[in-house]
Formats: sequence, structure tokens, C-alpha cells
Amino acid sequence: MSVVRIVAFVLFGVSAVATATASDAVPDASREAIKASVKSCATGLERLLPGDYYFCAGVRDYGQKHDGRAMERFRDAAFWASKPAQYVLGLSYFNGDHGKANRPLGVAWLALAAERHDPLYESAFARAYLASSSEERAQADAYWRDLRKQYADPVAGRRARQRYLAEMRMIEAATAVGGSVFITGLSPPNGDAVGQFGADGDANRVGGGSSFSMNKLLSRAGDDYFRGMTGTVTVGEVQPTDLVPIGQVASRVRTTQ
Repeated sequence: MSVVRIVAFVLFGVSAVATATASDAVPDASREAIKASVKSCATGLERLLPGDYYFCAGVRDYGQKHDGRAMERFRDAAFWASKPAQYVLGLSYFNGDHGKANRPLGVAWLALAAERHDPLYESAFARAYLASSSEERAQADAYWRDLRKQYADPVAGRRARQRYLAEMRMIEAATAVGGSVFITGLSPPNGDAVGQFGADGDANRVGGGSSFSMNKLLSRAGDDYFRGMTGTVTVGEVQPTDLVPIGQVASRVRTTQ
């Protein structure tokens, strides 16, 4: 299953679970559906888009009922600016799906997920914020100011984008003479191992064929991953922006609905 399809599936399945109350059990059908759909994750993707890889790993672990490990993987993905992961973390904390609810922390994660103005994430954040008390909103703002130091796009997005561009440059250099890129979990395990990319010389291989299709696939994956982030995905540097208090964001979303 492609990364895009994994994300679409999980946002449907996990969000349905996350809107349940803390006392509700996770439906076995949802677990089984996720388990059947996400059996493995492309380990080679970790070098280029670790946020996508760790999000997939979190989904896989969730489907296998390893909830604690899944939450760790979602936080790993959030460190690399994965908005779906930040969204899932926000819903989980707000509703107390994996322990005692922490509504302000959930609101803070949802605010981070919404910073690229995706309608789904913005709507979830606005609903959670407007359903919170004044005390919860103040605490959410404090959590958000702390979390953004590591997880907001000017930091985490920049980190992820630099990683992606560095790996893409190595792939392009390795295939400059016209070869095929084989990435573990994304490419068929065939072709001669005539080259490698990555600082640790891992199993990602360059074989003898056309590199055009794989480079196009990886470029499209990068475009999807960074869509909505300030700056451009392939050229130039990300321009950091000042984040406003999340109350102002909620007010703006409410007035536009």
C-alpha cells in the first residue's frame, strides 16, 4: 500500500476511534482492518522521509495492538514534521484513548497539525479549542509554545526537508550515468547491486536500468509531504514564520466557517 493510501486509511480509521470516549474499547474490526492493510513499511523510506516511515510504523503497531509503541512511533514521525502523526497524537491526548485524557496537550498537538491549514486538521483543532475551558486554553497555549520548539514547521519541517534534499542529491548523483534506484520496500529486489547511497552504506541499491520513474516517485512523495509548508519543496530555503497564539488561529477558523 502506498504512503498516500496508508495516510488516507488511517485518518479514516484512527480518527473514528479517537472520537470515542476514554472508556470505549477500540473496535476489533478497526484493528483487524488496519492490521490487514498495513503489514509492513518501506524501511528504505526512513532515509528520505522518516516522518512517513515512522507514521506507517505507528499505524502498523497500532493495528497489532502495540499501543505504547505506536504512540512512540507517532511522536518520532511528529519530530520529522508529519502532520498526520501530530493529528493522531492530538486526538489521542484530547480523548484519552491511550490513558488519562490531557485535553490541553491534545489541543496543542492539533494546533501543530493545523499549521499548514489543511481543512481537516484545522477543523479538528478549532472544534477541540472551542470546546475547551479558559483554563484548558491557557494550558494548551503553554504546551504549544513548548512543543513548537521541536515540532513546528520552522524547526521540524526544516529538519525533514534538509534530510530529504540531502538524500535526493545522493540518489541523483548515484544515477547520473543512468541507472535504477532500488529502495528497500519500494523497489523489486532485483538488479545488480552496483552502487549504494546513504552515509551508512545500507541495502538501498543502484542497479542497471532507468532511474526516471523512481526519481519521479520520490519527488512526488516529497511534494505531497511538504505541501502547504512555507517555502518550496525543491528549491531555496524554508522561510520561518512567526506562529501566533493558538487562540487567534481558532478565532480565524471560526470566522471563516
